[in-house]
Amino acid sequence: MQLATGKSKRYRFYQTPEFKAAVCFGLALASLCYLGYQLYDPRYAGPSDDDVAKPYVAVHASTVGAPHEKRDPDPGATRKWQVGKSWGGQWRASSEPGGAYMAGRPLEPHGVGAFGGGADAATRAGFYATPSGDSVAVEAVAGNCSSYGVAPPAHYPAHYPITQIIENWPPDSVAVPPRHFASLCVFDHQDEIQRRQATAFRKKELPFVVRNIGEVDAVVKEWSTPGVLERRLGTKYYRCERSDDNHFMYHGGHGGLRGWSSPTENVQMRYADWLAYARNAYNTTVLEDHYYFRVSPPDMTPKDVPIFSRDDPLFMPKFKESKGVHCRFGYAGIVAEAHFDGSRNMVVELGGPPESLGHFNSGRRRYMLARPLECRNAYLLPKGHPSGRHSEIDWSRPVDGAKFPKWAKMRALEVVLEPGDVLYIPGYWIHYIMSLGTNFQCNSRSGHSTAWQSDVGKCGF
Repeated sequence: MQLATGKSKRYRFYQTPEFKAAVCFGLALASLCYLGYQLYDPRYAGPSDDDVAKPYVAVHASTVGAPHEKRDPDPGATRKWQVGKSWGGQWRASSEPGGAYMAGRPLEPHGVGAFGGGADAATRAGFYATPSGDSVAVEAVAGNCSSYGVAPPAHYPAHYPITQIIENWPPDSVAVPPRHFASLCVFDHQDEIQRRQATAFRKKELPFVVRNIGEVDAVVKEWSTPGVLERRLGTKYYRCERSDDNHFMYHGGHGGLRGWSSPTENVQMRYADWLAYARNAYNTTVLEDHYYFRVSPPDMTPKDVPIFSRDDPLFMPKFKESKGVHCRFGYAGIVAEAHFDGSRNMVVELGGPPESLGHFNSGRRRYMLARPLECRNAYLLPKGHPSGRHSEIDWSRPVDGAKFPKWAKMRALEVVLEPGDVLYIPGYWIHYIMSLGTNFQCNSRSGHSTAWQSDVGKCGF
């Protein structure tokens, strides 16, 4: 370039028009290549016969197995103990006498008999009964909640020996027994007094259930309508955890443990494919592959679950500290191992497909909860372990009393969540989760509380 002074201006090579044109061309070419990759990648291709969610077809119970229990494993089915392995039943076998996972028959219920006058009579007597009336609490607790006011007593919630809870209702069983060890207050959100009670319980960092929430019930109705989630989630592949049986344990990294192998593996799956596994859940045994479906941000947002979309003294006291809405879809028999989390956790049960389509116990989950100080008896894996904070005992199998002598001292409670229920799990409370049928559950966390931190600190956390 010739300047007015007669001198030439020198451009650096990256300032030349030719270089800029070449960069633009390269970016355009890269964009075309990426678009071509997307078009030829079957995960992003247009819908095909295989991609389109199959229409719902009403089925008779006999075509999907027994409507009240999963199919029994083959007689004598076992998984051999192998030193240095942590999955394939290995970590669970270590807590079972003889180190043989699934040796013999699964645990069978031998517990509390039915309430004499039925669910209606039980409710009138102050006992909690599930909305369907299929199970009644072992003690009268429902009538006491109204008398608690905003100051729950020190003994709330009542806890029971874990051995009695499991004997009455083995964790791998999806058949709801006539009695269960429920002791949480269940508050009606439409009642202003009960709503204030629930908020007071939340501030005191105590667990409870809230139901009859208009915004939640609207989501339950929508998501439980056949075809809605198929259209909402489309043919995209989502993260899904696979286990070689019905138990799932969280893990992060490998902790430097020699010979350690991850308890589950992450796979990619479309919702329609997962739903097919869910529909067949009652016709599978606990020793077959199970899949735990996940939908997380940005695919799920607070707008999808409105109670998580704003500051609220009951549901979201620290909205700005929320990590978004995370959903896990389970089906009959799926178990998430006992563990604790350090943050406040609001869990909402958002229904499931119609039972008339083969999804028995649809929209229901069972939780066992224990106070943080029960970490002394739960044998939680320590800090640094890939599955730290999780119990190393398989709660669904006979426990080796010689190896875990404190187990018999552990106390807990249980609750059956119905579609539309919101469960508050305070930070550090131990919880064990069992899907009774195909169900859609979402949760959101809202900051940390130190109310129970000193208790788990006594266990090294």
